[in-house]
Amino acid sequence: MMILTCCLGLTMVVGAVGGGMAGTQQAAQGSRLRSDAPIPPQYLLWVLRAGSTCPELGPAEIAAQIDLESSWNPNAVAHNPANRGGDAMGIAQFQATTWATWGGDSDTDGRNSPYDAEDAIIAMGRLMCDNVTWAKQQLATGKIHGELLDLAWAAYFDGRGGILAAGGVPAAGLTHDYPQQIRARLPRYAGAAAAPMGSGGWTLPLHKGSYSLSSPFGPRWGGFHYGQDMPAPTGTPIYAAAAGTVIEADCTSPFCDRPGDIGASGMPATPGGGWTVVINHGGGICTRYHHAVRLAVTASQPVQAGQLIAWVGSTGNSTGPHLHFEVHRGAPPVNNANAIDPMPFLRGVGLNP
Repeated sequence: MMILTCCLGLTMVVGAVGGGMAGTQQAAQGSRLRSDAPIPPQYLLWVLRAGSTCPELGPAEIAAQIDLESSWNPNAVAHNPANRGGDAMGIAQFQATTWATWGGDSDTDGRNSPYDAEDAIIAMGRLMCDNVTWAKQQLATGKIHGELLDLAWAAYFDGRGGILAAGGVPAAGLTHDYPQQIRARLPRYAGAAAAPMGSGGWTLPLHKGSYSLSSPFGPRWGGFHYGQDMPAPTGTPIYAAAAGTVIEADCTSPFCDRPGDIGASGMPATPGGGWTVVINHGGGICTRYHHAVRLAVTASQPVQAGQLIAWVGSTGNSTGPHLHFEVHRGAPPVNNANAIDPMPFLRGVGLNP
C-alpha cells in the first residue's frame, strides 16, 4: 500500500470529483456516499461529518482516501524516516507534527490521538478543507496548473512544496500515480446504489438481509406502538419506500448528536423519534422513519423509490440501533390516528418484509 511512502505530515489537499481548474477557479462539489458504501458502521457518522466540512470535499472523497491510506485500520503505522516526517499513524495516517496542529478530541472521549479513529477522521476533513483553499489560491495565481483534485491529492502525497516546484502534478512517479489510486477507489463510495424494487413501485425501507424484525405494530408496554421496528447495525442505509416528497427531515428529540439516554429501568429516557424523515407519497399515503443516526435528505425534497434518505441509528426514544417504520393512510398530516400496520401494507404492494 502507498501508506509506506505517504507524507501526511507535510500537507494534505483534497477536493471533490469533477470541477477542474487550470489557472482559474472553478466550482467543485464533494460526492455523496453510495447507499452500500463499504464503510465500517462505527465510522460512518464521522465520515459524514468530515465530508460536510467544506463543499468541495464530500464523504465519498474522505472514505476513498482513508481506504487508500489505511484500509480502515485505526492501528495502521507506516514507518517513514525522520527526513520524511517520521511515522504515519492511524486510520488517516497523521504524522506527529501535523497532528499537533490539526488533531483534537473530536469525540470528547478524553483521548486526543491519531490512533483514535473518530478524532483522526474529523481532523482529516478539517485539514483537507484548509488545503483545498490553498490549492485554489495557487491555481488562481497561475503558480500551479492542472485538475483541482489531481493537484490536491498529489500535494497530500508529496507536500505543497513539491507541487509548487513542479508547477503541478509530476509527469511520472509515485506522486503522479497517487491521485489515480484514489480515483480508482471512488466508485466504491461515490454515487447511490438503488434498493431492489418490488411490484407496485414500492421497496423495503431496508435491504433484505440487513435487518431483523422486533416490536410490531400494536399494544406495547402499556401503550401502543404505531410502527414496525427493524433492528439493524448503526449505519445501515435507509431507503424511501416509494417516490414522493419529503415533508419533514429533522430532529424530533431534545438532542440527536448521540444515542438516546436509557433510564435506570433499562427503558428509553429520551423522548421523540430522534432524526426523523416523513415522506408524502400522494393518495393519502405517508411513511415515517425514526431513530436515524444521520439524514441524507431535506424537507421539500422530491425522492424516488429506493433513494437513500438516512442511516440507521439509535437517536431519540430507542434502546438500540433500529429503524422504526410507519405507514399512514389519510395523511398528511401524519399522526397516531391515521397510522396503520406497515407489514400488511408492504405485503399488499408486492413486498415480502
